[in-house]
Amino acid sequence: MHNSDWLEIAVSKSAAESKSRLDAWLAKELVTVSRSKVQEMIESGLVLVNRVRANSGKYIVKYDDVIQYRLLEKAKSNLEPVTMNLDILYEDDDLLVINKPAGIAVHPGAGDSEATLVHGLLAHAKTLGRSTPPNFEDDETAGDRPGIVHRLDKDTTGAIVVAKTDFAHAHLAKQFHDKTNFRQYVALLNGELPEGEWVRESWLYRDTKDRTRFASLSMDAYNERRDAEGHDIPGFRYARTLFKREKAFANITLSSIRLYTGRTHQIRVHAKDIHAPVWGDPTYGRLPDWNHKCPFDPSTAKLLLSINRQLLHAWILGFAHPKTGEWLQFEASLPKDFSNLLEHLEKDSKLQTL
Repeated sequence: MHNSDWLEIAVSKSAAESKSRLDAWLAKELVTVSRSKVQEMIESGLVLVNRVRANSGKYIVKYDDVIQYRLLEKAKSNLEPVTMNLDILYEDDDLLVINKPAGIAVHPGAGDSEATLVHGLLAHAKTLGRSTPPNFEDDETAGDRPGIVHRLDKDTTGAIVVAKTDFAHAHLAKQFHDKTNFRQYVALLNGELPEGEWVRESWLYRDTKDRTRFASLSMDAYNERRDAEGHDIPGFRYARTLFKREKAFANITLSSIRLYTGRTHQIRVHAKDIHAPVWGDPTYGRLPDWNHKCPFDPSTAKLLLSINRQLLHAWILGFAHPKTGEWLQFEASLPKDFSNLLEHLEKDSKLQTL
């Protein structure tokens, strides 16, 4: 479908029926490339329609048109490679999957000076795929992010996929945008969840009092405000999360969590919404509600109180390989602080039932 110089996409029947302009259609297909950048590509002779140079973005695409394109030259990165011990779950010529540790940001952001995962990737891989600020995530930070398709918070651990080529980046980004991939997390929550599965839906927006935080508006409140204003509200993004109780330890719950959208801080905000914030979350968490008596053994309680980060882990990640189409799925093992705490809680729970 592609060679080293040109990437190629065929226009589907449904796209042709919608009578889309070339620039709008290609921007939608590429996901991470804006319409203005697509127009620049066309003007630079980097878009072909049926092997003929496109003269205008106004061309209406037709069924079975073959659109070939080349991306604009990448901006030169000023990042220096930093050697790191990467926990690699899988790697081939197109991508790699890493089990990210806590305490490391995925890519540089405003004001960051520490080495990030991107710095380590640059030292490990010969090439990384093109990365533009992803419009399918709520990421407003600036910075270089070669190869990065999605991200995890600095203190969130687990599976993350990285693209080594432009082709892989474009296809993986589209899967995240179209929600055709699979993402499941596991978290320890500071609160009790009833048995079964629980869906939380809301609209997330940046907290007006603290831009590093996100706030949540209920579906009914958002709809009422939108109807009153007569249009969608800028800056608000729909989010849907599925929580499932896996095990309960007194008033602490081990939960598996399925993401249906990929908003910044989504799980952490929705966990707070359901009155069971992620344990140790410094931004959305709370002190344990033990009243007059702690329900845990002193050693377990001491370990719980020593946790200074959110115990949120990207457990399972699945997606179609961008080149072969084969479904790949990976499970990232829990970090030691999380697994050690679970062992103490399990042991404590067994002792209390004797």
